[in-house]
Amino acid sequence: MTRAERRNPPPEEIYPRRWRIFAVTMIGLFMALVDVTIVNIAVPEFQRDLEAPVTSVSWVLNAYNIVFAVLLVAMGRLADQFGRRRFFIIGLSVFTLGSLLCALAGTIDALVAFRIVQGAGAAMLAPIALATTLLIFPPEQRGLGIGMMAVVANLGAAVGPLLGGVLIDVASWHWIFLINVPFGLLAIVLTLRVMPETFDLSAGRRVDAWGMLTLGGAIFCLTYGLVEGNEQGWGSATIVSLFVAAAALLCAFAFTQRAGKYPMLTRALVSNRQFVASAAAFVIFGVGVMGMLFMTVLVFVNLWGYSVLEAAFAISPVALTGLVVSPIVGRRAEAVAPRVIAVPALITMSAGLFWFSTLPAAPDYLSMLPAIVVAGIGLSAMFPAVNIAAMGSIAGQELGLGSGIVNMSRQVGFALGVAILVAVFTGAVDGPDPEAQRDAYAAAFRVAAVAVLLAVPFALLMRKRPSEVAQAPA
Repeated sequence: MTRAERRNPPPEEIYPRRWRIFAVTMIGLFMALVDVTIVNIAVPEFQRDLEAPVTSVSWVLNAYNIVFAVLLVAMGRLADQFGRRRFFIIGLSVFTLGSLLCALAGTIDALVAFRIVQGAGAAMLAPIALATTLLIFPPEQRGLGIGMMAVVANLGAAVGPLLGGVLIDVASWHWIFLINVPFGLLAIVLTLRVMPETFDLSAGRRVDAWGMLTLGGAIFCLTYGLVEGNEQGWGSATIVSLFVAAAALLCAFAFTQRAGKYPMLTRALVSNRQFVASAAAFVIFGVGVMGMLFMTVLVFVNLWGYSVLEAAFAISPVALTGLVVSPIVGRRAEAVAPRVIAVPALITMSAGLFWFSTLPAAPDYLSMLPAIVVAGIGLSAMFPAVNIAAMGSIAGQELGLGSGIVNMSRQVGFALGVAILVAVFTGAVDGPDPEAQRDAYAAAFRVAAVAVLLAVPFALLMRKRPSEVAQAPA
């Protein structure tokens, strides 16, 4: 198909069908994000049933997350070039096949390998879902679309542990993967019926292979180093070499974008201060998100003695606040600049994390519930605000590429958050008694709160509303 043969449907054809198209894309996004968290609760089951040590089982989580982060930008760009609907169907097919293989896995090595397949499929779904959301809503409703997408994303991340706990309780760990198969097949059928094919008409058909390889390699070395840093030691030869390789590959990527014939990154995107600031804010904000979602669950389980299912219910107010706050932010997106929402959201989330750092050593959930709600409000407002700021600032058709970068920034932030907060906790803990454990968790929450505040300078650069950017949908 030549550039002349590619075309996008006109706005008058897309806009009336936006809610049906949106619903289909959200099925794919929801499945991809649920599978980021649903396996957390199954770790003891994997250890027992597959007779594997926790170090091996941890790669059931890590393999998915690393592949997800590595492929996001490349998949977003390829979808722009060769068709977002086509790549969405491929992503659904790969993800569904990977889910089926995971459910049938009989060894831990097989399960890790099949999680890589799942992660590759998810990396196609996430950037296309965001790009499609921006494309199908008229400019004055794009904030609402992203706000609704944030509800789905928050719900997916929060539902994962709850759904996993229920499925394991009534059936087995195999069902946390098997449940994806009918939904994946349904989504493929609906995509074929509902979703139109769209392209970045300004992009050629030549693939920036060197750019994709160098950027993917840099993200792999960085995320792998962050994942393994606490285990192998931050000063170990392996971890230092990974970070050096990440820096070198990032420099090589920059060279390919400047000297290559078919660079992924356009000059307009690189010079877009609001987009770059939004991506940077997402990385830093990700550290605080892990403070809210990862460290809080550890407090409930390891310090307070909750079961994993009880901990999942205990953290559910974050998802519930998201259901309320994210649509409100979306509806207000066109009335104010993104920074008007983002800066108070960051301060609110930071305040909630500081509040939670006063947690007692003994279980006292009701005393900490207000802190969880306050932090959840900030998180639920910031997530759509930064997406609106980033994607609403893009003028042109580079929706897949831009959404790939935004999603990659979030995943790197999450990996950075886990690495930093676990390192803070292990460095601060001074003995096995509950009070020493409490003090170490408190230190980790304070670091997360400070990290959230460090995103404020970048949030202040989020000035333009989506309708202020001349972005034609066709």
